[in-house]
Amino acid sequence: MSLEKGILGYLSMKPMSGYDIKRLFDMSAAFFWPADQAQIYRSLKKLTDEGSIELTEYLQGETVNSKVYSITENGNRVFREWLLDLQKSDFISRLPFVMHLFFSGALTPEEQLVCIEEQRRVNNEFTQNLMENYQENGDLFAELAGLPEGDRKLEAAMYAYRWGVLRGEAYGKLLEEIKEDIKGKKTDDKKEE
Repeated sequence: MSLEKGILGYLSMKPMSGYDIKRLFDMSAAFFWPADQAQIYRSLKKLTDEGSIELTEYLQGETVNSKVYSITENGNRVFREWLLDLQKSDFISRLPFVMHLFFSGALTPEEQLVCIEEQRRVNNEFTQNLMENYQENGDLFAELAGLPEGDRKLEAAMYAYRWGVLRGEAYGKLLEEIKEDIKGKKTDDKKEE
C-alpha cells in the first residue's frame, strides 16, 4: 500500500486538512502504516497534482491556516480499484522481530532466551498499547472521521485493530512456547552431561 491510498481512504470519509489526516493516521493506522507529517504533505501535493484530490477550503485559524482537501471522482475511482486489487505481496511484511527469531539459533541458549524474552516484552507492550488505543480512541476516531456509530467504514477500521491485537497475542503466545522449548532443551542437555 502506498501512503497515498491511505490518504484517499481517509478523504473518502470526509474532507480533511493535512493535520486531521495526520491525527487519524496516528490514532488508527500507525501500528501498521506509520506516516510522518512531511510524508503526508508531500503525498497531498502529489495527489492534488494527479487530480485525485482537490483543495476545497482554506481555513484561517488563530495560530495556523489550514487547507482542507476533498477526494475527487478520479480519486474515488483510484481508491476503489486499489481496494479491489489485492496483491500477493500484500501478505508479505517486513517484521524485524521475526528476522531476529529466525537467526536466534546462532546464539547460545542463554542469549537466545534473553532475545526471546525481549521480543515478548516489546510485543506484549505494543499489543497492550494497541488495545488501550482502540478503547480510548475508537469514539474520537469516529468523530474526527465523521463516521456515525454502525457505519461500515468505521467497522472496517475496527477490524484492522482487531487484526493487530490478535497478531500480537498470537506472536506473544508463540514466543512463550519457544521460550519454554528452549528451557526444556537446556534441561535435557544438563541431564545428558
